[in-house]
Amino acid sequence: KCILTKDSKEQEKIVHSLNEFVLGFGAFSWDIGQNEEDQWFFTISPNLNGDLLQTSKSVMALAPNHLNWFFYSSKQTKTWDYQLEVYDELLDIFTVDTSKWHYNAFEEEDGSIELIFEIGSLAKKHSEAIENAITAFIINELGEEILISDISNIDFFELFDEDLSPTKSSIIELKAQVIPE
Repeated sequence: KCILTKDSKEQEKIVHSLNEFVLGFGAFSWDIGQNEEDQWFFTISPNLNGDLLQTSKSVMALAPNHLNWFFYSSKQTKTWDYQLEVYDELLDIFTVDTSKWHYNAFEEEDGSIELIFEIGSLAKKHSEAIENAITAFIINELGEEILISDISNIDFFELFDEDLSPTKSSIIELKAQVIPE
């Protein structure tokens, strides 16, 4: 109850304790909340650090399984509207509609995946804003663990050239291709 109550002194204590606990394992971030089915979850994120992913998996493997909670060792996929808010080089927020993007995915010899995105006018933005938008998109759509473990290379273009254009797919199809059910 104190987690849901903003400005609660108990909430401050819990947040501080969780910060101390999680940071005791390394440079992790964390999230706590309710999913779309109103079930509680606790996530420890390795912040895209492959070396920390195994540590977060080990920590979360020790989580109690008798609670009606979900414990995750990395950021999970989301049900979302394909809209992102990203900071530009002046630290102004702008919205990116990723539903209009296209992609090509290529499986490498080692089984990893190269992703190439067609991102339209976003390609004209500052490189850090582009990187942040693509990273946020992949985490929302595929999850942080897949980004860390399975994606070997990421590239982007404003528009695909004649070699890539015939094989491009709508971004909406990416999850089904990379995470088949």
